[in-house]
Amino acid sequence: MTATNQQLRYIDLGVGRMTCDDCVRTVTDALESVPGVQAAEVSLERRSARVAVDRSIEPEQLTSAVRASGYNAFVRSDGTGA
Repeated sequence: MTATNQQLRYIDLGVGRMTCDDCVRTVTDALESVPGVQAAEVSLERRSARVAVDRSIEPEQLTSAVRASGYNAFVRSDGTGA
């Protein structure tokens, strides 16, 4: 079952150490492998990722997945508006 837009939030990450399109694919795959992630858009040019997630997902789950795939990651915006 797909979450509705009201159940989603968007988390913005900074991603380091990406140098090519294969890096983008690796980071995208890592993010999309986290249960509760609906979509991930990764930009090599901006060194960032915008991730649509279920509200139950914590940003640290995403940064951990990116780090486990060999890249640096930090939270730019956690989607709470705080």
